[in-house]
Amino acid sequence: MASSRKKRRGLSIAVIVVLCLLLIAVVAAAVGYSLVARRVKALQAGASFTLDYEITPTADSPALYGILQQAGATNGTVTGQYAPDALQLSIAAKKAVIPADPLTRVYVSSDETLYDVGQLYRNVRTSITDAYPLAGLLIPDWSLGSYISQSQLASLLGVDTEATSLQDVTEFQLDAKGLQRVQPESARDGYLYFQLNTGSAGTDAPVLVVGFQKDKFFDDAIPVELQLTIPAHDVTIRLSGTVSARTVSLTAPTSRMKDDDIQTLVQIRETIQSVLQFVQNAS
Repeated sequence: MASSRKKRRGLSIAVIVVLCLLLIAVVAAAVGYSLVARRVKALQAGASFTLDYEITPTADSPALYGILQQAGATNGTVTGQYAPDALQLSIAAKKAVIPADPLTRVYVSSDETLYDVGQLYRNVRTSITDAYPLAGLLIPDWSLGSYISQSQLASLLGVDTEATSLQDVTEFQLDAKGLQRVQPESARDGYLYFQLNTGSAGTDAPVLVVGFQKDKFFDDAIPVELQLTIPAHDVTIRLSGTVSARTVSLTAPTSRMKDDDIQTLVQIRETIQSVLQFVQNAS
């Protein structure tokens, strides 16, 4: 009889231990999810990032890729900030025709895409006058608005407005409950990958896969890997670097080019081409 009581007592203790372990596991899982949700929420509110990027085409001669290829900017580094309603990028490309830092800047909101053509022009002019000082007498300083709209750029390049618009990349939803776990072919060891939802099921909807390094997810600067496919532009952009949660407030640039100045920009471009041809022939 005593032996039976000991067995029952031992069994009771074992059950209590198991229940305690289960309770600890449940609490730990709840705390872990809470921490992850809190971390994701912080990133939702705003972030800063520094990422190396490489852009590859997914079709023959897409317009956006052609623009970047001509500038030698299909790979480089992008730094910037993210807010729930806007994205601001600064692009540098070591192998660019004009390897300045930054080469140019881009502002994207749900309403518009703006490109800092003034910054690009100043870089181009500086590179030419550094090599040929007398060319500075023929190539004017920039006196127009700095940023050009997507429609103005499309008009300048002779392409559809959709080819110069990036609004769809602001529609991704970083929702802890809605993240879809995926395993890309080029997955890195120690990374967790998720596909973000844009709320669109269209075939032209962009697809963004984000990978977080598991053991550094709660560091201030989280190592990340991203793969952004934009069917509308026929390109895939691969990025890797770090992202940090930050309080960010972004406002649209106020220095903008007027529609009437587009022809002036065309004339400036033709002047640069003529000057380059002249100095190259002279040398």
